[in-house]
Amino acid sequence: MELNSKSLIENLIVKTYKIRLIMAPSISTKDEQKLWQLVQDLNATWVKGNPENLVNFFHEDMVIVSPDFELLGKGNEACMESYKDFTNMATIQDFKETSPAIFIFGNTAVASYTFEMTYIMKGETFHDSGRDIFVFTNKEDNWLAVWRSMLPLK
Repeated sequence: MELNSKSLIENLIVKTYKIRLIMAPSISTKDEQKLWQLVQDLNATWVKGNPENLVNFFHEDMVIVSPDFELLGKGNEACMESYKDFTNMATIQDFKETSPAIFIFGNTAVASYTFEMTYIMKGETFHDSGRDIFVFTNKEDNWLAVWRSMLPLK
């Protein structure tokens, strides 16, 4: 079978299109939309200066780990305190969430998104970006975060 340049280009477009579909953010069902809204509400809570209200979003056994999976906080209160400590030290100038991906497996869900944040700490301005990853469990028709990590983007 002989391939000409047109068929090679068409083949490349199809392969590229399929790759883009696989890698595209996934929010298509009402449940995924509901969970994405929950993530946005969770972030708005601490960004707007109310980290103590995060206890309403976190499971009692919530865990936060560093990018290298070192334990940073365990338990609802300890995880909330880590956000509170950050917001007490930093003034958030801007926070954006993009490229969400939500995957639901029965009573478990994974939510990830890219973020960009600008904040001031000790008079210095910082710009951070990364990918947040949350794992949620559905308890009595209420999604609660049970695990979180953040991967910095370079």
